[in-house]
Amino acid sequence: MPLKDYLGVIDNALKHVFDRKAVDPTKARRPLLRGIDRTLAQFKTGSTGTPTGWYRVKNGVVALTVKVAGDTLNINGEATNHLPAEHFEAFLGSMRAAVEAGEFDKELANKGHGDAEVQIPKRTPGSISPEAAKLRGVKAAATRKANREKTKPVT
Repeated sequence: MPLKDYLGVIDNALKHVFDRKAVDPTKARRPLLRGIDRTLAQFKTGSTGTPTGWYRVKNGVVALTVKVAGDTLNINGEATNHLPAEHFEAFLGSMRAAVEAGEFDKELANKGHGDAEVQIPKRTPGSISPEAAKLRGVKAAATRKANREKTKPVT
């Protein structure tokens, strides 16, 4: 085929794609993971947050605004999210798992302003009431006892 037939595939609008620096997802996640760890450590000490930090606690509610390299990272389409303080540690654990799974990669690549809409479940797995946990333990103990009785040698 002659060269003139290939001239139609030239697209100089692709220059911005060519010039864009490739984002290493593992490297891009590190500041976010460090921020999650730092926030969790601060929260565990009883800190109510700082005006320039990621979170503030007031009246048993946490206001969380995640910032990475000076850019706000939207979660569920919002810059600041509110959640009960008693679920904050579990939320941070779920958020860490979501970051490690790559669910924030599009947002991180676009400096928090991408078209990715990260959804973190409002109820995290394992966050059951103390009463339900106790009942679950009682049932498990009864099941173990019944299993031991079944396997006990008959004399």
